[in-house]
Amino acid sequence: MGYIKDEIPQTMMVEGDWQVGAYRYKANRLLEEYTQGLKQKKIIGSLCLGCGKVIVPPRAICGRCHRRQEERREVSPIGTITCFVISPPVVRGKYKLFGLDPVDTGALKEGEILVPCFVRFDGSDSNVACLLLNADPQKVFIGMRVKAVWAEKLEGKMSDLEGVEPLEK
Repeated sequence: MGYIKDEIPQTMMVEGDWQVGAYRYKANRLLEEYTQGLKQKKIIGSLCLGCGKVIVPPRAICGRCHRRQEERREVSPIGTITCFVISPPVVRGKYKLFGLDPVDTGALKEGEILVPCFVRFDGSDSNVACLLLNADPQKVFIGMRVKAVWAEKLEGKMSDLEGVEPLEK
């Protein structure tokens, strides 16, 4: 068996439903530090003194060398897209988010196309999942430079980082 790219040479679209229900998550101390940083428009990561990697959001143990990560580092709000997906247009009644139709709640517009992406912020050695905002989906590419988009009202929540937008428009 060879590489999968040899067996499936082109991109394919697989359509399906995924009903995401409501859930609760108890944040640990490190996530609390991260969200408090977001409240100040800062992206905080943990620095491993063993291998020098900076991981965002912070972790207690380095995944590379398995040492404790006690140091914190602020990384840049500017970064690079490392992976992305272009969604099909949003359709009323097709998806549920926390048990609700996002079009009916006003969270999304019918026909809207979303671009979730992974971003490696400058100064970090890991990726953060974000939503790409204010961009033409057909002009997105791996390596695109982006900057953080902050919520109008900062509350110390994960949603303080609304997403990212192209650095150059």
